[in-house]
Amino acid sequence: MEVLELKPVKKNKKVISYMSSKEDSEYFQNEDKSKLEEFLKKKEINFVTVDFEVNMEEFSKTPFAKTLDKLEIPYYQVDIPEYAMGYLYEEISSKQEFLNELFEEFENMDDKESYKGQSLKNWIDMLREEIQDREIFLSLKLRPQWIVKKMLDLARKIDAHTISFVHFVQEDICEDICPQVVQLLRGLNAKVISYNKKHLIQNIIF
Repeated sequence: MEVLELKPVKKNKKVISYMSSKEDSEYFQNEDKSKLEEFLKKKEINFVTVDFEVNMEEFSKTPFAKTLDKLEIPYYQVDIPEYAMGYLYEEISSKQEFLNELFEEFENMDDKESYKGQSLKNWIDMLREEIQDREIFLSLKLRPQWIVKKMLDLARKIDAHTISFVHFVQEDICEDICPQVVQLLRGLNAKVISYNKKHLIQNIIF
């Protein structure tokens, strides 16, 4: 079982991360990967990571994966391990069940404005806020940390002075998680270059 520990790659190694958000997994099915291939060769990419809701067995059959195979560039799906989020999911689910019970009790009350009714409503609001806080912690703090850990663990395995990788992330996921991932990587001495609709570096599109 892995332990969540974030630390920079060795000082004598330079890590460069190129981040690209794509609308959905249909991108991987596009047949023309000439621009992607050109980019990967030019930047001397060592590996690719993906944060998409995809089945990796099916992913391996896509033109995208076949292009990486041809170039002998390994690719990995990065995410928080199930065991790491299990206890949080269990806590959230338990609180949600209790919230549902309280809400049902409140809805069945004849006098919702009574002291008991208002106390119950306050309890419901407090519990709902606790659930939201745990969900935010899971998705916007814990998950980005695990993703960055896996990226840097992969980088450590490469015997080179400069290690470059591309991280492809689903657009709707990126809106929430990318700022945290970028901040963590930069805080661990990695250089990050983003390619997305809002920020095109040198107008390169692949």
